[in-house]
Amino acid sequence: MIFKHNKQGFTFVEVLVALVIIAIGVAGLVSLQRMYIQSSTRATERTAAMEMAQEKIEELRFTKYETLAAGTDSEQRAGKTFNLNWTVASQYLVGSGWVPAGSPSEPDPLPPEPDAKAVTITVAWTERAGDAESLTMEAWFNNVESRDGGMVVTQPGARAQPRVIYNPGAAPEVIAVKLTDNDAADVYQVKETTKPTPQVQSMGDKLQVTFDTVTYDEASKTQRIEDFVTVNCSCQFVGVGNSGVTPARLTLQQGKLLLDPNGSQPTEKMVGRAANVSQSELCSLCCRDHHDSTEMVAAGNVYRDEPNPRNRLPSGDHRHFKNENGVLVQAELGDTYEESCRMRRVDGYYVTYPDWELQSVTIMSSDYLLNAATGSGYTDYVRDVVRALILGNELPEQPDGRDAEFVPGAYQLIGRAVYLDKMQPMHLETVQQAIADGREDWISMVPFYEVNLTLLGNWSSQNESVASVTDQEIRTIVDPENNYYGTYSRGRLQALSSGTTTVDFNVNAGNASVLGNQAVHLNDTGKIFESAMDVTVVGQDNDDVALYSITGDLNCLFWKKTGKTGAWEACKSNDFRGVSVTTSDLNVQCTVESIGNTNTVTYSCSGIRAGSSVTVYFGSDDADTTFDPAAFSVSGISENVVRNIEMRIE
Repeated sequence: MIFKHNKQGFTFVEVLVALVIIAIGVAGLVSLQRMYIQSSTRATERTAAMEMAQEKIEELRFTKYETLAAGTDSEQRAGKTFNLNWTVASQYLVGSGWVPAGSPSEPDPLPPEPDAKAVTITVAWTERAGDAESLTMEAWFNNVESRDGGMVVTQPGARAQPRVIYNPGAAPEVIAVKLTDNDAADVYQVKETTKPTPQVQSMGDKLQVTFDTVTYDEASKTQRIEDFVTVNCSCQFVGVGNSGVTPARLTLQQGKLLLDPNGSQPTEKMVGRAANVSQSELCSLCCRDHHDSTEMVAAGNVYRDEPNPRNRLPSGDHRHFKNENGVLVQAELGDTYEESCRMRRVDGYYVTYPDWELQSVTIMSSDYLLNAATGSGYTDYVRDVVRALILGNELPEQPDGRDAEFVPGAYQLIGRAVYLDKMQPMHLETVQQAIADGREDWISMVPFYEVNLTLLGNWSSQNESVASVTDQEIRTIVDPENNYYGTYSRGRLQALSSGTTTVDFNVNAGNASVLGNQAVHLNDTGKIFESAMDVTVVGQDNDDVALYSITGDLNCLFWKKTGKTGAWEACKSNDFRGVSVTTSDLNVQCTVESIGNTNTVTYSCSGIRAGSSVTVYFGSDDADTTFDPAAFSVSGISENVVRNIEMRIE
């Protein structure tokens, strides 16, 4: 009997082919890994450079204004040398525009110190491959004593045109409040809302508003950043459970404001859930937590106060309401109710906070805070408001000098607010005693906030034939059909003809003031905070010749590349830094203004004599920016002209 053995295996050729394939794959992986390491290294180096530039700005922030000067420095990080160089350029406010030092239009005589100093910081280093890299960051520092260290907007470079007067946002949108009553103090803390305006996101009919506040300690060179987000949501009750937590908050510990160690703790109470998914992801947290219990009421740590304790439910929870055709009706189990929540980022995660407590609002022109006297007066007013609230006194009168006079043209107005969080009785008594003892830094122990609500409050003019004011719907979604530019405008005054009008600014109470929407609780309904200013329009010059203006929006889109294709998206505020508007008439001044990232950038050529023939030119330092039209002419002007311009960045 013969047995046959069938032997199977790989031939030499097959093995060789397999080895070649594996080798190619390994080589690709090695190359990919090398590229990944290089990209990671570049990103790390650039991040380090950005951090160093920002740190240098924060360091210069506490340098005395008169000694602020150019310089150089170097720093070692991760075995690499980064070279820092910064320049300081003096700027003067002439009329409504900025003039650099050395310009023929600079003031004569020059003041002892320039109105602002533009600081440009450059960080240079050599990357791993030997290529030279650099990063540039810019900031403006304003000569207002009460705003020492306040960083303003960045001034773009000059452009060679017949006549250029550029207004960098027209307002110091970041207000730094010294946390001391001694304006001459060399060592102090300063508190400010760092973003020019809250950042607004629309999600259906819901909003999410985000901004930061920073408290700097000049002595220790440390800072406390409070990253807040406020959302409104639709919620449904779930029932009593242990998944909800108590509010986070600041309490006074050893004389300093620190997070309450007993905050954000699980507790048994009513909880809820988000009614749908077409709203902010934070709504799941908001709906779950924004409820109180009897134990929370006893501890004085609740999300919402009920002035009448009898209005609280037997569980200790505050009331919740549903909106029925514009009327708030108390919600029952099973109902979908309206909710709003204030949250703060703690250790990288958002936690729920007690509701915002609005105390006062103030309206002013954008130039008001650039003036040393009125700017200082406003920050003194903020401290006086907080002091009055602490002592239980009446609020002080709003600052003087806010009424304004304009020639026909467009001007941005500002609406600002002061908030004060509720404090524990012992905390409040400690601050009251500090005031009684004459402590200059008493306000450093108070959880207050000064916030720009220009784009969130409601605006109106009592005489629109003299001047109108924008009050557009709050929106941010870029919709090519309905909202092509993803922007909106509020508080933009259009001075039209001779006369006087009163401009009103008002916001709702509580969280609704930050969200710019209607109240979600019956106690806030009809509770309005208001401020007003008188506006006089001078429609004729000294020769009794009528004055007119040419104004409009710069509607901007930029082409964002995505792989081999791309899409048009709404421009950001930085995209307008190099933009200039000039005219053929040397007597006509033009400005470009914006407030934050959510409103349309506008231009205004003001005070044009009747009968003048003017050509308006649009330009940019960026060669990839085009305008349609790039220029237009008005002959024998006899009325105010509004002309919007299409701006494209490719």
